Amino acid sequence: MKPLPTLNQDTVIELAREGGFAYIPKLAGQRRIALADITPEQRQRLNQLLNQTLPYAREEGQPNSPGCGDQRYYRVQINYTSPTLSSEIVLLIPESSAPQALVDLWKTGQVDE
Repeated sequence: MKPLPTLNQDTVIELAREGGFAYIPKLAGQRRIALADITPEQRQRLNQLLNQTLPYAREEGQPNSPGCGDQRYYRVQINYTSPTLSSEIVLLIPESSAPQALVDLWKTGQVDE
């Protein structure tokens, strides 16, 4: 998968843990990070974290996408908007191969500097 475009202030990232036998909304722990609300350093760190996650990610709707049976996975939805363009990227990362930094981001909803 190619590197993500640079994250700008108009980007919003939604992160949730999904999958398993039963969907329980509280356990999904959806996080929403508006890049306009974080510092440039945090934005750079988040961009690095997401690019480090790419080797483990699968695109939604592909035959090898995670979520079969009781497998949990992280769903990262990146929404890019500008006055002339709106785009969305959805990445699915199996819980078993997710980098610890992504797990920490999901747990806390905070981007470390």
